[in-house]
Amino acid sequence: MAGQSDPLEDVPAREKILQATLDLVPDWGADRITHRLVSSQAGVSPGTITYHFDTIDALLADAFRLYMADYEAGLDGALTARPLSSERDVVQFLMMLIATDPDRAELARIEYAMIAYAQRDELLQREVSDWAGLLPVRLVRTLERLGHPTPQDAVDLLVRYCRGVEFDILARGKSVDLVALEARLLALLAR
Repeated sequence: MAGQSDPLEDVPAREKILQATLDLVPDWGADRITHRLVSSQAGVSPGTITYHFDTIDALLADAFRLYMADYEAGLDGALTARPLSSERDVVQFLMMLIATDPDRAELARIEYAMIAYAQRDELLQREVSDWAGLLPVRLVRTLERLGHPTPQDAVDLLVRYCRGVEFDILARGKSVDLVALEARLLALLAR
């Protein structure tokens, strides 16, 4: 249509590059990302990438930082829009966040690549560790407000279990029964 522009044309090159990098990570992993691959995905020249990022490591670190910032904003937005008012809400919120189907596990693949990649850089490792604590902190506060007797222990158990479910889905490529998962998480919360 005349007069309409591609919304991506209005996005600054640096942001396009970071988003393209994140879009590539689920299928390529962090170690296989190259300037040429990102430039093709972002629709910019390889020189534009090197203008913004001295090294592929700097590009990946900033892409993962963007992911963590977006995750935090999304998490806070979701909890503000629909506050958790029961233990069932907590479980359903967790189920919404975790990968329960291999075809919908892109974010989990980004997160696992980010966690593995961060082991190479002490600063990024600390940032990823802080990021990993975002959800538990918010869930502990919720369970405290709901009067759960051991909120920290319950959240630790729930998060570990959910991460295990995600890893199993990624490793074996099988979906999980959502009804059974909800029942299991509710039982873990009741311990």
